[in-house]
Amino acid sequence: MPDWLVPYIDPWTTPAALWMVVVALAGLLGLRGKRLSILAAGLASGIALWKAWAIGPPTGLLDLTIYTNSAQAWLDGASLFSYRSPVFNLSATYPPVGLLPFALLTPLGTQAREVLFTCLSILAIGGAAGCAALLAGVGRERRLEWTLWALALAIVTMPVWLTLRQGQINAILWLLVLGDVVLLARGSRYGGIGIGVATAIKLVPGLFILWLVVVGWRKPALRAVITVMALTALGWILDPNDSHLYWTDLLWHSEHVGRLDDARNNSLLAALSHVAGVGPTRTSLWVLAVVAVSVVGLWRARQATRANDLLAAVVIVGCSSALISPISWTHHLGYLVLALAAVLPMVTTRARWLLLTIAAIPLVDPGHLGDTVVMSMIRAAMLLGVVIFLPIIAGRSHPSESPDESSEKTRHYEATEPRPKSADQAASTPRSRSTNS
Repeated sequence: MPDWLVPYIDPWTTPAALWMVVVALAGLLGLRGKRLSILAAGLASGIALWKAWAIGPPTGLLDLTIYTNSAQAWLDGASLFSYRSPVFNLSATYPPVGLLPFALLTPLGTQAREVLFTCLSILAIGGAAGCAALLAGVGRERRLEWTLWALALAIVTMPVWLTLRQGQINAILWLLVLGDVVLLARGSRYGGIGIGVATAIKLVPGLFILWLVVVGWRKPALRAVITVMALTALGWILDPNDSHLYWTDLLWHSEHVGRLDDARNNSLLAALSHVAGVGPTRTSLWVLAVVAVSVVGLWRARQATRANDLLAAVVIVGCSSALISPISWTHHLGYLVLALAAVLPMVTTRARWLLLTIAAIPLVDPGHLGDTVVMSMIRAAMLLGVVIFLPIIAGRSHPSESPDESSEKTRHYEATEPRPKSADQAASTPRSRSTNS
């Protein structure tokens, strides 16, 4: 077999080829409807579990190895940030409260730990897909099939596949955010807590808290802020030295995560790094770009929320956060995958196939074609295009009750505030990877 062909069919590089062959064959043999969706979701999940079980040394699921060995170092009396991967010389990059829970996995053997965490991640992706179905206003009779296809298609995209392949925590964060938005749509008194937890673990979801503020959801925003503060304080209590190190030093040095101009970095700062050298000019341009994207993204997300399209609102805020973060590796771009779910219902069947084909190279990324500066710029442009141009479908999420509920849960928003209803009523790095986070 020619060497150039291997990355296109190797399930470790991308599961898309194997997945498409088996699903297409099943379709040709007459499998249809819910049974085909079960096969598609089961096959995608099975490939992920197979690879988690088979990867082995020297890296295993690299980021999971870093998380758990950092937690083990803490249990042994050392710093959370003292462990460094012997293969890539990488250390942990999250706040202490985001790393300490991995101490629960340290008693397990490497293989058991990696398979278990992959199972948890797949369940989180499935949960996030189910939440997306609710926010998309998918009817109850179609919801399970829609969710299964969303799970299957998401796994074979590079942002989600890399999350699984590297043992990243992203899938859990996506579920926390999307699940929280579903709670907000239902007027739950717990709305805002999930976004707060996600922000405490990894700061980038904090833009969702600003979204809550901008749309006037005051109580959920307050709950999110209190959650962040409480979990951060817990990290200080459990490990004051590492908390001080992280918040006063590591947080302000993004270079310990990886190079800004790495071809796998899809952020605004990365795009500027490719065209402008280090210095005050680049910094000034980046600050202006961050402000502009944040303002436009939050304004459009506010429009989407008021139009009762919470799916579009989540996608816009998520893509905005990926752009303004100094480093956004390809495995951080789950909301770009979710953007497809927001767009596909608006186009004809033929246009859907065209759209999926166009998105295949930057999102499915067969053979790691995306590990280039050009492809990272294309992905950054796609993120920006979503923030500015993603269509908003009025009433898609069918909202009705305010998340700023009274104790009797009967008080509604003021006339100028959105009124969410229950949605029931109506998305790569090479083997020589040198970055993490």
